[in-house]
Amino acid sequence: MPVDMRQIEEFVEQFMAAEPGHDFEHIKRVRNWALKIARAEGCEDLEVVEAAALLHDIGIPAANPRRKHGEAGAEMAREFLAERGFFTENQIEEICHAIQYHCTNRGGDGKLLDVLRDADMMDMFGAMGIQRGIKFVADKPDYDPANIRGKTWGMTAKDFDARFDDGTGIGKHVVDYLNFHMSCYDNLATDSARRMAKPMVEFIRRFVLQLESDILAGRENDA
Repeated sequence: MPVDMRQIEEFVEQFMAAEPGHDFEHIKRVRNWALKIARAEGCEDLEVVEAAALLHDIGIPAANPRRKHGEAGAEMAREFLAERGFFTENQIEEICHAIQYHCTNRGGDGKLLDVLRDADMMDMFGAMGIQRGIKFVADKPDYDPANIRGKTWGMTAKDFDARFDDGTGIGKHVVDYLNFHMSCYDNLATDSARRMAKPMVEFIRRFVLQLESDILAGRENDA
C-alpha cells in the first residue's frame, strides 16, 4: 500500500514534543538532510530514506540509558510500520537496522545507515549545531577561563571515542560540546555530506576562536 508520510509524522510527533535538542523540528531537519544527501548519492528509494529519518529518534523517551535509544526506536518503528502495512518486510528491516545503529559510529552497515547517520550529524554543524550544543547543555559553564577553547579543542572523533570509553565524556563546559560537534565531521560516511558539512564545521571553529578573542579583549584592562 502507498506510504502515508503524514501518519508517520503524527506518530513521531507524540514522542518528541518534550525532547531538548531532539524535538520534532530536529526530526524535520534530519529528514530534509537525509533526502538531500540521498539524492546527491543516487539513492532511489526515497520513501525508505524519509521514513527512517522521521522515525530515527522515537526511542529517546523510552530508552534507559538514553544512548540505547537506537535499539528502542528500532523495535517501536518495526511494530508501527508492520501494523500500518507500510513497506515490505525487507524494507522495514532496512529502516530498523538504520535506526538501531544511527546513534553510534560503531556497528551496522548499508547505504541507508550511512545516509541517516550523516543526516543526523548535519544538524550538529553550522549555526544550528552551535544553538543545539548550547541548548542541550545550558546548565554547564560556558568555558574554562584559563583555557577558553577547552582541553578538547582540536580533538578528533577517535579522541572523543576514547573519552567515552574511559568514562571521561565530552567535557565540563559548553565549548567542549561545540568541539565534539566539530569532531563528528570525521565520522561522515558519504562524500556528499562531507562536502556540505565542511563550511558548516568551519563556521563553528571560527565561532570558538572569536569567542576566545572577544573574552581576551575584554580582559585587557584587568588589573
